Amino acid sequence: MEVTKGTLYAVYVLIYFHRKPQGAVADLHTLSQILEAPESYLSKVLQQLHKSGYLNSHMGSKGGYQLSHPVEETTMRDVVLVMQGETLMQECLIEDYNCDRFRKCAVLHHVRDIQKVVDDLLSKLTIGQLAAEMEFKERQQKGFEQINIGVQ
Repeated sequence: MEVTKGTLYAVYVLIYFHRKPQGAVADLHTLSQILEAPESYLSKVLQQLHKSGYLNSHMGSKGGYQLSHPVEETTMRDVVLVMQGETLMQECLIEDYNCDRFRKCAVLHHVRDIQKVVDDLLSKLTIGQLAAEMEFKERQQKGFEQINIGVQ
């Protein structure tokens, strides 16, 4: 199972807005600079968050995106499902998957157990918890916060 860069950017966007005052609006350009993400890539992430109901979008010169509802209790698993859909470690975990390699597979139940542990961990990790752990550093020249997502 891979957590994609798009999913991580979605989490960072939700953390950014969660840490801002309620109703805060940020445009694509600003978010792109703060997250150090390409605008073309981040645009797709924002569209998906909007489509899934996490963000409202506003047109015009003072337009941009804002949270549509509090996300403190939104889990990492919720975001993974929105951005990537159901992610399984092995194709044999798909319901109705037919594997004819072995009469009895000794690996399947272990992979199923591992998948459950991963899903449980993602379900316990909330945007609120991540926001509390996230380090921000001030960008003096531009006067906005930058999420520290890179190597230090």
